[in-house]
This record gives sequence, C-alpha cells and structure tokens, in this order.
Amino acid sequence: MNIDESLKKFFEEGAHSQDAAQSIRNGREITINLITDSGPEYYTFSKKGGRNVLEKRVAASPDLSFTLPIATAEELTSRDFGSIAEVGLFIFEHILSQDKKYKMEVKIHAGILSLVTGGYLGVLSSGGTEVAKYLATRGLGNMGKIKEAISKMKG
Repeated sequence: MNIDESLKKFFEEGAHSQDAAQSIRNGREITINLITDSGPEYYTFSKKGGRNVLEKRVAASPDLSFTLPIATAEELTSRDFGSIAEVGLFIFEHILSQDKKYKMEVKIHAGILSLVTGGYLGVLSSGGTEVAKYLATRGLGNMGKIKEAISKMKG
C-alpha cells in the first residue's frame, strides 16, 4: 500500500481517527503537508456529512496545518495503536522531537473561538487522562496554558 492509500485508510477508516474526530464540525479543514524526497504533498482532512474525508489537495481555508516527514507518516499509518490516547501521545512526541527526520510541526490558522466552535478541543479531550497527564507534565495543565501555547503556534 502506498502512502496515499495508507493515509486515506488511517484517517477515513481507522477507528481511532473516527472516534477522535467525532467532535469536529462538518466543513472544517486541516492541512497535512507531507514532506517527501521529491517535495511536499498536500492533503486536506475534513468532515463531510459527519464522515472523515482525506483528499489529496491544498485546503481552501484550513484551521490547522500539520507538516510531517514521510517517515513519521509511515510510522503513524502502520503502527497498531491501542487507543486514541496512544495516537495523541505519538503526535505530541513527534511535535516535540528534535530529530528532523521525524519532527512534526503544527500551525494554527484559526482563532481560539473558532477552534472551540469547530470541535477541536473535543479531539484533545478524546485522548483522556493519558493525554491530559502528558500535557500537564509539559506545563499545559489548564485551559489558560493551552490557550497560551495555541497563540504561540499561530501561523
């Protein structure tokens, strides 16, 4: 299976992806910039009719963008995660990674109110106590600190 198929299967059919994205509102868009040896490839994750959809295209109006190396995408789509929390921890670990081969970058294009009304905080809370504890150990133990971190990721 190539990376296009793997990403599509992970985001559209994966139980953890479906469960985590339940709170995201229809029509909201997230850009996924995949860094390959031949250059960037752009995908758009959105919700349509309550279903996860991943399309190989540039997002018209993304709320968030994730940039990740192909090695990270391959690991994300091939690993057998036991829970949404494990997926969340994987993502946070790669955001904080110092290894450029695996480092994931996040930029937020929407304001905090738009993130709340778009259902994105529901994705964060779907990780449960494991993700909450992880965030707390990194100084993000309350909504004020999370808002502060979000403002630093505005792009």
